[in-house]
Amino acid sequence: MKTKNLVLAAIALAATFQTANAQFSARLDVGYGFPSETQATQATTDANGNTKIMPYSYGQGFNLALAGNYMFNDNIGAGLDLNMLFGTPTTLTTVSGGITGTEKMTGSLFAITPNLILSAHKEGINPYGRFGIVLGVASETQTITASGTGAPSGSNINVYSGNLAFGWYAAFGVQFPLSDNLKLDVELFDRNVTYAPSTLTNTQAFDGAQKADTQTLVTSKSSNASANTQLTSYDPFSSVGLKVGIEMSFGK
Repeated sequence: MKTKNLVLAAIALAATFQTANAQFSARLDVGYGFPSETQATQATTDANGNTKIMPYSYGQGFNLALAGNYMFNDNIGAGLDLNMLFGTPTTLTTVSGGITGTEKMTGSLFAITPNLILSAHKEGINPYGRFGIVLGVASETQTITASGTGAPSGSNINVYSGNLAFGWYAAFGVQFPLSDNLKLDVELFDRNVTYAPSTLTNTQAFDGAQKADTQTLVTSKSSNASANTQLTSYDPFSSVGLKVGIEMSFGK
């Protein structure tokens, strides 16, 4: 559904730009982000209790983005990016009492990024920069399975959702002209985002087990708080990576 919304947004942007005699352009990006601003967790990896540190960020993964740009002059402009992050799972393994537990954590993020564009306006290969804020709708999925003698069958799945994700975005790139109104953009980006979910939902329990009650996640908790209330965490959705895009201009 989110991908469909991106496509519909692109069609609307293109229709607007085709009727406007202005310095508009539309861009389609694809890329991949690697984790940054990571949070460390411990994962027991063998029966002897040896542990290792596993840094992770929910921001790692494949990015698909649609954007519209408006240049006020040759060097300064404004843009609006619609980005969908399809997170790459992080896997943690725990061995205890002959049972191996596997936990997979996956994040997704739909982000709106208004940004300032600074362009060198060079003929041929043109360097540029983009800087903006990130406002997004995020979710985290935790899937736990177990194996070994006495291990429960099936999967236990928890989904963390609610609240908005906030952060900032910076990118430096170069444009390669393909034709009068078509350019190839190659861009290095840094997206720094933090997310604190407000709801924990146990969508699936191990076979034969009852699903846990939905939990309300809060930033502070008093002694008389509801039994279904627990503290939230501030999780990283940050990444650095590379995007490649096609940009089409409409009008002068």
